[in-house]
Amino acid sequence: MKFKKGIGLLLCVSMVLGCLTGCGDNGQTEADNAEAEEYPFKIEDLDGYVFTVADSNVSRWFPEEGSSEIANAVINRVQTVEKLFNCKIERIDFNEEEAQNAANTGSKYADIVVCETWMLGRFLKARRLLDLNQLEGLNLNTEYWQRYGSTNILQWQDKIYAVGAPFACQHDEAFVMFFNKAIIEELNLESPYDLYARDEWTMSKLLEYCQAAKKDLNGDGVFDGNDRYGFVCGHSEDGPGVLYNGAGKKFIREGEDGHFVFELNTKDAFRVVNQISDILDPFENAYDTYTLGLEPPDIVNLFVNGQTMFYCYSRGRGFADPIYEMEDDFGVVPMPRGDDTEPDGYQCWVSHDAPIMGIFANNPDVEKTVMIVEALAYFAQEENEIEENEYLNLKLRDDTAREIVKNINKYAMADYAWIGQQCAGGFYNLVNVLRNVTMKDRSQKIMSSVQAIEKEVETGIKELEDIMLQKDTVQ
Repeated sequence: MKFKKGIGLLLCVSMVLGCLTGCGDNGQTEADNAEAEEYPFKIEDLDGYVFTVADSNVSRWFPEEGSSEIANAVINRVQTVEKLFNCKIERIDFNEEEAQNAANTGSKYADIVVCETWMLGRFLKARRLLDLNQLEGLNLNTEYWQRYGSTNILQWQDKIYAVGAPFACQHDEAFVMFFNKAIIEELNLESPYDLYARDEWTMSKLLEYCQAAKKDLNGDGVFDGNDRYGFVCGHSEDGPGVLYNGAGKKFIREGEDGHFVFELNTKDAFRVVNQISDILDPFENAYDTYTLGLEPPDIVNLFVNGQTMFYCYSRGRGFADPIYEMEDDFGVVPMPRGDDTEPDGYQCWVSHDAPIMGIFANNPDVEKTVMIVEALAYFAQEENEIEENEYLNLKLRDDTAREIVKNINKYAMADYAWIGQQCAGGFYNLVNVLRNVTMKDRSQKIMSSVQAIEKEVETGIKELEDIMLQKDTVQ
């Protein structure tokens, strides 16, 4: 379903007049009702209600008019909703301390909060987030919620405490794999596009290609930071986890009985971790950005300059932007799947840094909040389609990449361990074990490293389950 861009201010104004100026209790005409039914959400005159969003990103709400087509669509979204509901939308900078103080005193902080997922994880731990799945009028199964939210990281069983909001553009946060076509052709390797088309784009293939990519670029006989390797991740710390999740594994997952299952301590997981260790072998198969202390803006240039065959990152935070201007041609595929995963079993991790929306439990105006949020999500379709089309047509260079990126959400996933770091004990060590054995201290063995933290992780899992079930919920 494509969003009809014919819905604009003129239509909205006419609808408002019909909704707000009717005579008597049944004064709205049949024509007015028919017009209102074009929108899949409830509309009421809120009599000047001030809707407050806590979000540090002003461009999501009040960008400079005329600065871009997307900016104009954002402004149209806000103004349209204000007129439909006779309300005023205001933004404040999200401040974690102020939000916590409001929660402690039982006072309202904002109607909604849009911020990094890990921040809302702290409020989930404090039992301060509403279960959005229980709010009447919030239709999270509609296309405009599902299409533009990559994944609901703060979700368990039938409970949803925060969502990837359409007006937060979370759909660009799923990690993907960029590849250098020139290097692929130089080495006479099959295109990753062809591998993906046959469902053969696997971890083993990634390792094989990384081994082939190594080249002494300056001919000095020494392999160091001046040469070429196979793989690099846009942030050094993310590489092991992105590959592990891409291989179809999780640190913890929801089991068949509904309880969390510790997966990193399984033989299949150990095998994948050892495979990742081979891929990340520094100055052999991967560029060693960790040892060299390189930051994301520098790391991406390794790919742009032809020093790595592959670069993995999300496109949401701008670090991948130099790729779109690089001289060599490039392509995009999902993260490689595990050798033993089900067909089409690709997984693209969505970071706990991705923007997400929640509603605090101390909000006395939930009904009004829900009506406005639902409308904001609906009208955000226009700006999302503009952003998507601009990206696909102006930044990507071939139709295969466009089709893959357009549909990447079906592979988007999260891992409870990442948000568990904010909620319960043991999860920091759990994530660091993978980083340690694959990057920081490769002499360590995965089995013994996991066994050393197993008890504290199991305790953390129980704590996280209690938090997700909101046991002992603060009123």
